[in-house]
Amino acid sequence: MRILYAEDDLDLRETTASILRDLRFNVEECDNGKVAFEAYQQNPFAYDIVITDLNMPFMNGIELLKNIHLQNPDQAVMVVSAHNETEYFLESIRNNITGYILKPIDFEQLIDTLYKTAEMVNVRKENEVYKTKLQEMVEEKTVALERSYEKMHEFLTIDKVTKLQNATMLYHYLDALPKGQKICAILYNIDDLSTINQTYGFELGDSVLAKVGEFLHYNLPEEVNLFKYNSDEFVILCDKLLIDPLSLATQIQAFFKETPVAEGNEHPIYVTLSCGIASSNEPTMLLPNARTALKEAGLTGLPNQINTYNAECVSTQKIFMETTWIQKFRSALEEDRVIPLFHPIVDNKTQEIVSYECLARIEEEGAFISPAYFLEAARRSGLMSNLTRTMVNKCFKIFSGKEIHFSINITNEDLFNPSFIEFLKLKQEQNGIDPSRVVLEILEDIILNDANSIALKSLEKFKELGYKLALDDFGSDRSNFNRFEQCGVDFVKIDGQFIKGIEHSERNQNIVESIVFMAHKMHIKVIAEFVSTKEEFETVCSLGVDYSQGYFFTQPQKLN
Repeated sequence: MRILYAEDDLDLRETTASILRDLRFNVEECDNGKVAFEAYQQNPFAYDIVITDLNMPFMNGIELLKNIHLQNPDQAVMVVSAHNETEYFLESIRNNITGYILKPIDFEQLIDTLYKTAEMVNVRKENEVYKTKLQEMVEEKTVALERSYEKMHEFLTIDKVTKLQNATMLYHYLDALPKGQKICAILYNIDDLSTINQTYGFELGDSVLAKVGEFLHYNLPEEVNLFKYNSDEFVILCDKLLIDPLSLATQIQAFFKETPVAEGNEHPIYVTLSCGIASSNEPTMLLPNARTALKEAGLTGLPNQINTYNAECVSTQKIFMETTWIQKFRSALEEDRVIPLFHPIVDNKTQEIVSYECLARIEEEGAFISPAYFLEAARRSGLMSNLTRTMVNKCFKIFSGKEIHFSINITNEDLFNPSFIEFLKLKQEQNGIDPSRVVLEILEDIILNDANSIALKSLEKFKELGYKLALDDFGSDRSNFNRFEQCGVDFVKIDGQFIKGIEHSERNQNIVESIVFMAHKMHIKVIAEFVSTKEEFETVCSLGVDYSQGYFFTQPQKLN
């Protein structure tokens, strides 16, 4: 069943769409009403259900609803409405909506409303469309029609990149299972395929997907069924009485660890796969449970992981992982495995590297673990200040005697700790560091929540010592231009949510342009974070952003 889904909130749209796909709906996403209506105009009868937010740029949900019903008065439409959109909401009711969901979205309500709407659509189809189409096919038994049907069937059931059965066939297979039959699903995800796409391009990324699919297809036992699922995911279905899923998953991961899947810059490219395993005699729960297991596998922060779903352990898994990461972080500090990687910052006019941001990583078994996994553990265990001091100590040593500009992140704990300033002065003197070459990056919430101005006083002392200041992730919190001058900020780093896909988002372009305008008025330089593509880089340059940082240039790495 096809759904056209219009929502301008990227995080909400991606989360909701992922859930809908797990529920076996074919979802086409649009970030505003105008794009949604353009997609709808191409074939007004292609979508079974339209789900739309009310308050969107370019064309709001009411206008979209009216335009759609002009094309197809019988179109089933579900409206997503916030509590403060009463006027829009009442207008939507007058325009014959099928169902509505209130924000913030209760996903149980969403699923219930969606299934009721889908049931209504199916009844309508059975009574009208399907009978007509079936009669036409019976009456027009021609070779041309049969060929057309074969092509359409292949288009709808075969993944175009891997040539494997797609999600549609996966859902059909699950629907056809005898009632009560227990089956096992292994949901595979290619670890960090996005890095390959960003480094070598999407064409090679597709080649990697195709090769992984080919290797799986030719090496799996005959007793299993293989499907291409979401973008970088594969699903294996098997009967546990015939196949041991854990043993099979281990063999697959060992195979890819030793087998290159492509060539990049004359070097072989290897991938690792992580997977979630789930068994159930209820087909509708199989994929959601496997996804839960896969997400839990990702909590380790390491690639090439296997995790089996256990309903009894899911509720305690988060607590267990938090405790595990606290111990891991303590061990990393004690064993001197917390290291800096360096991410270049590029001048947009000259495209030359002018500075490096020092990023904390845990080094483990040849891999670098992102702070996304251990930062909360450091905070909960009271070791944030230890993390900052480790980074200052190592980075000051690395840049000692070098005329290189660099930046280091500091935290609330550092600003509220009187001894941190003395520590910074000591390391500066020991390593001969010119503070004018060092930028201290702070988060927006530090100055917004500093009721007693303790943090601001610390920032003033940093400025007196000659350090520069950068406001990191600007726009992710309650952005406030008026506090810039109070804390003496020299740089503003625009949060990555406004940079991703900016070339396609007029809204984000307007936001970035406004930030640049206000910052330049205050003689503050602007840095765009998470610049991943040439198009994003060209767009931020055109909007007057001074510097850029992101995977478009390079990944964070060690310095020689």
